[in-house]
Amino acid sequence: MKNYAPMLLIMATLLVQLSSGINYVTIPVVMDEQGIGNTSIGIAMAFEIIGVLLFYRPLSQYLSRFGILISLLILTLFRSLSLLLMAHAGHYGLWLVSIFSYGLSTGMLLVLLQTWLNISVQGKAKGLMMGLYSSALSCGIALGPIIVQLIHLTIDWRFETGALITLLPLLLCLGLKAKGQAMHRLGVVRFSFAFRHAKIILVAAFVGGISFFGLPGFLTLYGLHNGLSEPQAQLLLTMFMTGSVSLGILMSAFASILNRRTVVLCCIFGSVVCAVFLSMAVYAKYWVALALLFVWGGCMGGIYGIGLTVMGERFCQQDQMSANMSYTLMDSFGGIIGLLLIGAMLDIFGSEGMTTVLIVFGCLLLVFAVYEMLAPRRTYE
Repeated sequence: MKNYAPMLLIMATLLVQLSSGINYVTIPVVMDEQGIGNTSIGIAMAFEIIGVLLFYRPLSQYLSRFGILISLLILTLFRSLSLLLMAHAGHYGLWLVSIFSYGLSTGMLLVLLQTWLNISVQGKAKGLMMGLYSSALSCGIALGPIIVQLIHLTIDWRFETGALITLLPLLLCLGLKAKGQAMHRLGVVRFSFAFRHAKIILVAAFVGGISFFGLPGFLTLYGLHNGLSEPQAQLLLTMFMTGSVSLGILMSAFASILNRRTVVLCCIFGSVVCAVFLSMAVYAKYWVALALLFVWGGCMGGIYGIGLTVMGERFCQQDQMSANMSYTLMDSFGGIIGLLLIGAMLDIFGSEGMTTVLIVFGCLLLVFAVYEMLAPRRTYE
């Protein structure tokens, strides 16, 4: 069973994100139908991430105390109950509570799976497995809107379906019989230590969080407000995440052959170019908008996959919890900033507000990456 453990963990990650993909095209639409504004939707979606930032230290201690399987069981049940609560959210306060608990359990569940995978795979296979893990994160979200359309899920049943899908990863992982796999051997979370040794990677994770949380949170509404039908608007998210899966793997593969710095710079530059032209393409040609989102997703997926590989290589097993949690914290913090800014900018400037936020932060990341690479100290390899 040990030989199949990495693939089972990747499949579990895919199922967790499949549920998230359904929610990304459901939560904003339902809240919009209830008359809630874009800024308020952005605040509510940010609550999905706030929990991880507030409670990462005590939660990492609980993971150490309970072990992997018990933690997996608790987080899975908590996530399912949160989705069921969303199905009955009729006012804004209940949305905040349910999204907060859902995001807290989802974030910690992904950290647990990522850490488990990192300590299960050693040697040359680590890069491939972390690339597949990154692809599973995006592929699950990409499949969410497709599942909604294929089985004609009504708004009323989408949250219940997501809760059911959430239980499936638990069934997969129960067969692994993780020896209460001692998370306590992974050490405590030391963010400053991780940041010193992986500065560019963590800053890239911050900007990646803006894209990977901000775009899924608002792409469907962005398409609807630009005159697209609901299936067309949902397909925008699918194309972004599909690009993250397919092109993201190619970028990670190129990074193992070419210079990593060159690949990362190309990915950052490509994402900025796609953001610049998206607002024009969505008005002119729908297929061009889909192509830009596909390439954009590939660039961001490549950065994410390369970052995960480097984090796995650069830190020893005792520091994996610090590395993975620090990566998640920066990703989450970027997601909060992205959701709040995009929601506010959409209300102030209309559809162009979303792409403006992404262009500005993409350019800042490009400047920072070039500066760090040209500096005399070596912070990235």
